[in-house]
Amino acid sequence: MPVWFISDAHLGSSADPATDEPRLARLLPFLERVTSARAEHLYILGDLFDFWFEYVHVMPRRHLRILSALRDVVAGGVPVTFLGGNHDWWVGKTFEENLGFRVARDPISVTHQGVRLHLAHGDGLASKHDSGYLLLKAVLRNPVVVAALRLVHPDLAYSFGFRLSKFSRHYLTEKEFRIAERLGEVIDARLADGHDAVLMGHLHTRHRERRKDGELFVLGDWMTIFSALRLEDGQLVWEDWSSGTAVDVPEPSPTIRGGHGDEPVLRKAR
Repeated sequence: MPVWFISDAHLGSSADPATDEPRLARLLPFLERVTSARAEHLYILGDLFDFWFEYVHVMPRRHLRILSALRDVVAGGVPVTFLGGNHDWWVGKTFEENLGFRVARDPISVTHQGVRLHLAHGDGLASKHDSGYLLLKAVLRNPVVVAALRLVHPDLAYSFGFRLSKFSRHYLTEKEFRIAERLGEVIDARLADGHDAVLMGHLHTRHRERRKDGELFVLGDWMTIFSALRLEDGQLVWEDWSSGTAVDVPEPSPTIRGGHGDEPVLRKAR
């Protein structure tokens, strides 16, 4: 049975709900495909939402369609693991208790079909060298800060979260794709530990790279690229969902740089 991996849909990235429609028009058929294929597992490597914050009694109604579709995947017998991204790390009981997901707060190692994989959203993998990121991460994930935010009216909190997420996407993300030296060192260390491949999101680029002890896969996004990675018969294969149906991408596949805003132009594999 196949295993699928996706990341970075950033649903809710604009105040206009219509901007979610091109993504949902591809994500919903993808999830139906995962269910009908009786997949072994679905992994979502973060930033499914542009901002998500968990309240005790409140959830954003804008995302009911995707949440319902994800619940159908689990009800169909497919296990789903969600790795929190830097935009939706604060997922909680809604995902675990209502949807039936496994939620991972940190990178994880898994083995399927004899292939050992290291999975991460990708933000902060080399953050031991970035004191600014470590400080921001410590503040935003501090239990006291999280508890204080829960006292704020949800509309105000989501307005703040939307502005913070937009700033992050447009100003804090590398405009040119590259595997920085320190990130490469972390990836190589994971591969040297016995992993066959490292899979990550965050960079909004579809990229496959052979390294000394294994392979790196950067998953792309569901904003402009619409790519998924499928593990089947022990082989990792790209899928292009830009047409709304799956098209396998032949190897060697080109590196494709996606977008971080709400660009209307869809970028397809060439």
